[in-house]
Amino acid sequence: MQPLKNWWQGFAGGPDFNRQQKLSFLLEEYSVQLTLPYSNIASAEPPKQVNYPFRSHSWFEQHQQQKDQHKYVPIHTEGWCYLAPLLRFDGGEYGWLWLNVWLKTVPEGVDALDRQALAKHVINEHDQHYNSAAIGAEGEYGLGRNTEIESELKEYAELRASRGSPFTEERYRDELQGRINNYGFPPLQPAKLINLQGFEWVFYQEKYDRHPTRTDFYCLPLSCTFYLVIGFKHRVDNASEKSWQKDAENVQRKIMEQVNVSVMSESTALLSSLP
Repeated sequence: MQPLKNWWQGFAGGPDFNRQQKLSFLLEEYSVQLTLPYSNIASAEPPKQVNYPFRSHSWFEQHQQQKDQHKYVPIHTEGWCYLAPLLRFDGGEYGWLWLNVWLKTVPEGVDALDRQALAKHVINEHDQHYNSAAIGAEGEYGLGRNTEIESELKEYAELRASRGSPFTEERYRDELQGRINNYGFPPLQPAKLINLQGFEWVFYQEKYDRHPTRTDFYCLPLSCTFYLVIGFKHRVDNASEKSWQKDAENVQRKIMEQVNVSVMSESTALLSSLP
């Protein structure tokens, strides 16, 4: 932890770029190198896997995890906590910045190497999950949550109608949108293509108006089926404190500026560089 260093900035803790680690992972012919500040969160993690044979038959399915709509193989996780500069009775947590590096796949019919198709897929993946006709049981990653909200509203609307006070069509639409905004998962902004380190990444955010917490995702195709994801979750516990949030955004930028993805084999040019 950085107990004194950042106090003058309005917070304590956060990443310290004077104490950095270099991490390398092999995804078959691809080398992924990250330069990160050490976490200021004490944790006991298992030894890191270094080589990920992601094209091997059934390997992804055997190693995948799920969080919300995301099915992925975790590669690395790092976290940094931001605190109030003075000790408080509530612990003084302002928020957290979490870095997650994942390997993900696209469904049949989507070519991840087509970045426009990948940009469309990452948004569709979100919408199709939460608007699914099938509603998952509690703990099933929010599957069909928006559908569930609409079903509950329909029951309420029918009850109102039976009592002689039906919704107008406009009022029903507004009520449904309000409930999804407050309790469900409204649509995300479209993904876009951005240029970093000589490569074109697909960038999008999971962000909802009801809370300032957000996750920024950077996606880079590795093959027509698989893509690399670097995600930054900005978990905001105290929305009134802005200084640490600005620092977290600068940290995200610095980390992405140091990401290095290289092709170890000359037999493929799947990671196309910028024109």
